[in-house]
Parts: sequence; structure tokens; C-alpha cells
Amino acid sequence: MLMLCAAGAAATVVLPGVSVAAAAGLSPDLKGKCQNASKLLAGYLTELVAESKWREGDLTLLMACATGAYTDVYPEDSLNPLIALPSLVNKEELTRVLAFVTDSVVDLQRVPDRVAPDGLPILYPGHMPHNPFDPGWNLPPMTDKMPLHLPGAWVRLLSHYQEFGVEIPHKDRWARLIARSIDNCVPFSNGLVYADPQNPPIGFGYQDSIKMSGLQLLSSLALYRGLERATVLFAGAIEPSYIERWAQLADGIRANLYRLYDPKIGGYVGGTWLGHQFDVWGNGLAYGLADDSQKESIARFYRDNRDKIFLRGCTRQIAEPGGWQGGTNPGYYQNGGFWCTGTGYVLPVLADQDPALAMELIDDLTANLSKIDFAEWLDPAGKPSGAQKFLGSVALPLMGLNCILQNRPLIEYF
Repeated sequence: MLMLCAAGAAATVVLPGVSVAAAAGLSPDLKGKCQNASKLLAGYLTELVAESKWREGDLTLLMACATGAYTDVYPEDSLNPLIALPSLVNKEELTRVLAFVTDSVVDLQRVPDRVAPDGLPILYPGHMPHNPFDPGWNLPPMTDKMPLHLPGAWVRLLSHYQEFGVEIPHKDRWARLIARSIDNCVPFSNGLVYADPQNPPIGFGYQDSIKMSGLQLLSSLALYRGLERATVLFAGAIEPSYIERWAQLADGIRANLYRLYDPKIGGYVGGTWLGHQFDVWGNGLAYGLADDSQKESIARFYRDNRDKIFLRGCTRQIAEPGGWQGGTNPGYYQNGGFWCTGTGYVLPVLADQDPALAMELIDDLTANLSKIDFAEWLDPAGKPSGAQKFLGSVALPLMGLNCILQNRPLIEYF
């Protein structure tokens, strides 16, 4: 998690063959609604970031929420507010944060799940027993394996930091850490990230309580972008054979993404074994790589299942009332909870294909965000649950609005 205020602007990286509706082509009503919502959410995010700072000496970290429910430095949660609102970037603070994180992780055998505020790397999802910064939690690790998307998440952080003007310390050691993590911990099959059905690891961070197996959608997409970024970020910092290998792996994911598309379901599935269901968030991220007929089908699924996946402006991961096939406690947390975070994934799709539904979802989101105290998720009755004042509940929807207004596919932000 990171820093706070100052001016900054992320560079635009355009992916070939991806597009959403141009802002100039938006209806005046949708464009105006997106602009107004963007201003509102930018104000909320600025306030939440100010409340979520953690300082010690000259180091300023940004927690995932303002209420202390998450007290470690996660690669996604520390970065998403800055991508969504680059005016929050403070180059000097980020430089100190990256030095702090670098000392913690570059000599590990693989990238960690997160870094504690005292600099201790935490390898697995779940809360540490006896964590002095979070004494109320005592949950065991959820897995004994690295979540499959994590190398992409850390490359994404480094890549955006560099775009913010931060020099990456020990870039050669970072490159080798990423190489070790991919070579030793990320299996590939048929060009895509693979999770063993007999012993599935965690794939993507927001599915860390769900067992999903076979070929993986969200972790493949996160690795696709991470690998593409790594070929640029680490050029000259590691042997060319690694750069070539990463480019080949990225090309393989892009070429084989069709294996995750099920025309009978009408979209991309979360996994080809456990989790063979329409992944609501994952389809929003894959949308920029889909062809026209697939895009229409994805939007049709959202429209046909709107009462199952949208509530108070928040969005579920799946439409089935029983939740993910590999999940427990349907209706709870990632297995049926409604998330503001998820709304950021679907808004660009709806703006492109169903502007009326996009405007309705924006209205519901902006009307409820402050009422639910920016909750991490809602239960099926609409009751706020999880962490309150959760930055992702504002940052991801703001990213979605930025995609619409800037004519950028969401996957560019990954």
C-alpha cells in the first residue's frame, strides 16, 4: 500500500486489437453521468486515502482500508487507488515505499502475497497468528502454494511505479525474483495458467477462498499483462532468453484464451474444471480481448442475469445462487457476496453494449457507496460486510469509469 498526494500521471499503454466505445461516441447522458460519478468517486477516494495512511519515520504506507481490517502491503491494494486517481501519486513517498518492499522481497525464492508494516514478507493468503499489527485475527494460511497471479501483480506494481517516475532499485534482482516465481510456481498447460484439479492452488487474489481448477481465466489474464509488462520493464536487466520466454508465454495466453470461452454459457469460464461457470468479473477483464460476437454475448449475460449479479450498485462474481462449484458458504464473501470492486470490471462492457443499464448501475453505485460506508462487500440481503472504508470499493469503479471516458480497455490497467 502506499503514499499520498501530489501530481502524477500514468502513461497510456495501448494493447493491439482491443477497444471500447470512444468517449466522443458516448451519448451525452452517459458521458455526463460518467463524468459526474468520476468526480464524486475521486473525492471519496481522496478522503479515504488520507484516512488510510500508516506512517513511521519517513515511510508512508497506504492500507487497504481506513478501519485497520487489512494491515499489510498488498501489490494490488497499494496500487489501484493510484491508477484510478494519479493525482494521489507522491513520487518521493513511493520511492521510499519501493525501497522498503525491495529489501523485503528480492532475495526470496518467489514473490510474497504481501509485506507486513515491519517489513516481514507474508508468503500465503490468510492472516498471521500473533501479528502485532492485527492482533484480532488468527487465521491460518489458505494455501501452501503461491497464488498463481502474483508475479503479474508485482510486475504491474513495478511497471506503474516506473510510469510514475520512480526508479526501480535492484531491477536485476527483481527480474530474477519474477523469473524464479514464474518458472517454479506457475504451471502452464495449453498456453494458459493451469491449476491441478487434484490439488488446486489459489489462482486470482479476489478468488482466494474459492477452489478453482483446470485452465484459469483471471490468473491467465493477470499473467498475460504481467508478462507483457515484464518484457519491457526488465529488458537489459536479465538475459534476453527470459525476455523471449516471457513474450512467448504472453503470446500463448492470448492465442489460447478461446479455450476458456464456452458458447453455451455465453462467456469465459473461471476455470475449465472446478469453476466452469461464467466469471462475471473475469469476463469484464477479458472483454477487451474478445471478438464482437463474444462481446455481445458477455453483455447479454449481464443483462439477462442483472437481478442475480447486481445489488445496490455492487456486483457478484457469479450468477448461480449456489455460488462457485469449488466454494463453500454460498452467499458469503467471494462466493456470493456483492462487491463494489466488481462493478469496476463490468461498467466498461455495459457502457459499450447497454448504456441504459450502465447508467442505472452507476446511479445505484453512487447512491449507495457512502450509505454502506464503502464496505468491502454486501451479503445477499444488502447488508454491508467485511472491511468498511475499503479503498477498492472506490478505486475499481473509478477505473471502470476512466476506461469509459478515456477509451481504454480495463485490461490495460493490469
